[in-house]
Amino acid sequence: MQIKKYILLLASVLFVVACSNDDFTHQEPIQDGPVKVGFWMGKGDSENTRTFINDDGRTISWEAEDKVALWAQKDGAYTFQNQTFDTWFVAAETNQAFFTTTLPEAMPEGTYTYYACYPKPQSVSGTTATFTLPSMQDGKMGGGADIMVAQGTGPALEKLYIPEDEAIDGQEPDYVLDQKRLSLNMSHLVHALRFYVPQAKWGFPTGETVERIVFTMPANVAGTVTADVSNTNGLTLTSGGTNTISLNLKEPIGASTADNGGNIIYDYAVAAILPPSTNYESNDKLVVKTYSQSRVATQEISLNGRGSQAADEKMRMAAGRVTPVGLNCLTVTERPKISFRIASNNLGEQPYKITLTSADTNTKWKAGDDHEYEYYTGSDNSTIAEGSGFDIYYDEDVLSTISGKSVTVTYESKSAIVTETITMPTMSVGNSYNVNLNVPYLMYQDFSTLEDYNDEVTTGAKSLNIPGWNASRSRSSAGSHIRLRPFWVFGGRYQGRLDSEFFGGKLKNTVTVEVKINAGAEKIATPLQVGKTTTSGAIEAGTDIESVSTTINLPKGSNSTMPEHTYTVDGITSEHRLSWRTNITSGSWVTYSDTPIDNIRVKIK
Repeated sequence: MQIKKYILLLASVLFVVACSNDDFTHQEPIQDGPVKVGFWMGKGDSENTRTFINDDGRTISWEAEDKVALWAQKDGAYTFQNQTFDTWFVAAETNQAFFTTTLPEAMPEGTYTYYACYPKPQSVSGTTATFTLPSMQDGKMGGGADIMVAQGTGPALEKLYIPEDEAIDGQEPDYVLDQKRLSLNMSHLVHALRFYVPQAKWGFPTGETVERIVFTMPANVAGTVTADVSNTNGLTLTSGGTNTISLNLKEPIGASTADNGGNIIYDYAVAAILPPSTNYESNDKLVVKTYSQSRVATQEISLNGRGSQAADEKMRMAAGRVTPVGLNCLTVTERPKISFRIASNNLGEQPYKITLTSADTNTKWKAGDDHEYEYYTGSDNSTIAEGSGFDIYYDEDVLSTISGKSVTVTYESKSAIVTETITMPTMSVGNSYNVNLNVPYLMYQDFSTLEDYNDEVTTGAKSLNIPGWNASRSRSSAGSHIRLRPFWVFGGRYQGRLDSEFFGGKLKNTVTVEVKINAGAEKIATPLQVGKTTTSGAIEAGTDIESVSTTINLPKGSNSTMPEHTYTVDGITSEHRLSWRTNITSGSWVTYSDTPIDNIRVKIK
């Protein structure tokens, strides 16, 4: 029994191809044209018949998205080659999976030689299949890391009659396949390393688990490989060889502990590697970095005497076998990190969720992740105050994809969703960095992108070159503020008007907003009405504001200083925009008074 603690033989994978006959619910005569056929994998003598490593670190299981390829040869000719069979049903309790495909026509009767492989090859030439043994794995030998082949003989696959309305939903179909079965023993072509951390060797902070394991070996362990599915001679590395594999754990692991009876309860992460071609020597080492969320442990383990031809069974690293690797994580150091902190908040509400989205889709915030990273407090009642934030303990091999990139930061609070764009610092591995975040206003406009124009006609309205903003009887100097121009001539008094963009997707709820603006009047004191509207498009200045909140009295001559004014607007929703309307109520005939407006800042009250 002691040998199981060091080297375990992965049982050969048995799968069975079975065809339908009298036992199906619906029977039809065989017709010309496409036919659906299928077979069971694992409906046989072996319990270890699948491709996803289980929690015991020994048995393996099929996944619902797995695909296998099958060849069928009769009388020296192929009826089909590299035919894809998809998982149709996985019976979790019995270690079985049923795979199906549609053939263009029924297989002729006779005895066939079958070849099979998992995963679906990237390409084939005859019976030579090309695969990628990945350098980035999930710790469960999923996603095609466990490369297997099988050979055998058997009858033709017969047409399946599966009721269209048959409900499976995790239950094994109640119809039974007949006894004409093709049994193939599937052989693993990879070796497996089974990593675990003994409780006595655990040094990570309380509450953290192992999220990632990166290991390096003296020889190549991953890359593009080929295998002949007609035999079990093993894998041949053809290109892209690497001696490093990263396990980004689909299921993070904790310490392996003893139960009340003293039995060890192991928590494993498993890697598939290319079996070494020779035995390792005295200077050969397995170098492992083990990562929790905030800490890392580094360890070197001697490989002396281990290899595919080792005389000692415990030291043999051949295909189809497992080598347990006990990790020593007593000495840990803090991982370098990027610290994101809220330096200022102009929204009026504190966010509970912050999302980082890189403009470069090749960015990876974490190895095995993508260009988007989300920090969520777990509740909209648990918010992030100024000075607070979050840390990303980065993975060394992806830092270059983050460094210097343009990033959109999205802040979500109870009532709003706003964004800003930042540029990440230029970063190098081994250093920690601080990034300041500034939660923007709900709405902000300084008219810095406004073009030079003069539109003082007595009727009509203008769409500005600022998306969603419109004005009527206004003018501006490029890159400066906007100026409304009310005037009084023969025929009447004419107003000036400005309308903002809609709040739209920035708002989730109805809110009261606080508005700060800089505004003034040139020749005479001028009233400025402020409020909100739901009307879209350019609005002529003669149109009253839909809902006036207040009137700001702008003193004569204040156009040069544009003092700050603060007011509130109630009942703002995503369907509203803000409005400003100015008029001349005094003075002589043929009077005008420019009303400059600038620096509009809107926050939730």
